[in-house]
Amino acid sequence: MMSTSFFILTFNGVSKSLHKLFVCGALKYGQPNHSILANDANGLAKYWCKATTTEKLPLVIATRYNIPFLLNKPGLGYYVTGEIYEVDTRMLDCLDNLEDCQDIFKREKLDMNIGVEDGTVPCWVYLLQKYPEKLLNLPYLSSYANSSEHPYVQRQKRTHKHPAQEDLTYTATAQ
Repeated sequence: MMSTSFFILTFNGVSKSLHKLFVCGALKYGQPNHSILANDANGLAKYWCKATTTEKLPLVIATRYNIPFLLNKPGLGYYVTGEIYEVDTRMLDCLDNLEDCQDIFKREKLDMNIGVEDGTVPCWVYLLQKYPEKLLNLPYLSSYANSSEHPYVQRQKRTHKHPAQEDLTYTATAQ
């Protein structure tokens, strides 16, 4: 099994720790929030490879903002396809803020399948831990792509009257 962090030499001669991060929703290349990973001001993010979860997990689109959520309910859903990035701690902090790690998502390490010959690699991934049971009745996806049927609404365009958390607070079940 490979390590989730290693050291690189930066341009100014300082070593920096990088972490593997699996993304399967709006942060993927070509999706609405990818610009966050591409913005050097947020920290370092370098594409590493495509990957798939080693366990089936439900990936759903929910809330009035059409947010993709990877639910922490192993065994349901599909093997979810996404991308692995090598990111620094500053980028992880930026993404923790975006993903509301304290209130909505929890970042934890899961093994990701990177190919038959290459095996698995542990990666950070954002999972929805507490959610209304009815999210399990939504259609499960094996891969996310923003669509006109369920257009993703970026955070800066959401109304403050109805934050996404409100859509997830009714009868939430601890997983």
